[in-house]
Amino acid sequence: MKMLRGRVIAAAVPVLLLGGLFALEACTGPSGELSAQEVAGVWKGSGGGRVEFVDDGTFTMSGIPQSAIDFSFIDFPPGRGNLSGRGEWNLRGDADRSGTIELSFAATGSFSGGPEFTFLQVEEAGDRPKLYFDTNPDKGYGYTIRRQATEPPRIR
Repeated sequence: MKMLRGRVIAAAVPVLLLGGLFALEACTGPSGELSAQEVAGVWKGSGGGRVEFVDDGTFTMSGIPQSAIDFSFIDFPPGRGNLSGRGEWNLRGDADRSGTIELSFAATGSFSGGPEFTFLQVEEAGDRPKLYFDTNPDKGYGYTIRRQATEPPRIR
C-alpha cells in the first residue's frame, strides 16, 4: 500500500507542475507581445500623456510625467513635471514580435542635454493593447498608455 501511494504521488507531481506552467502562461494575456504594426499609432495615458509611434521607426512623445520614466539623468530636465521628446523606437529581442519596446531619445525637447533611452513593456496585448513605462522592477506597472483606435480617413 505504501509503495502504491508513493507511485501515485510521484506521478502527480509532474502533472501538477505542468498544470502550473499552463496556468502561468494563461496569466500573461493574449500573447504578451506585439508586432511593429500593432505598436504603430497613437497611444494615450492619463493626464494627457501621448506617444505616437510611426511605422518608419520614429516616435514623438509629450505630456509624460517625469516620475513615469527611469533615466540616468543627473539633473532632471526642465519642464512642468512632464517630458516631451522624439527619437527612434524598435522592438527588443525578436524582430517580428516583442514584449518590450526600446525608446532612444534624440538630444531635443526635454532631452537637450544628451540622448537617453528607456523601455516600454507590454501590459496587455489583444484588441486594446496597453503599454507601461518600466520604472521599478520591484513595483508592478509604471505609467500606462493605451493604443487609440485608428480613425477612418475623412471624406471631403
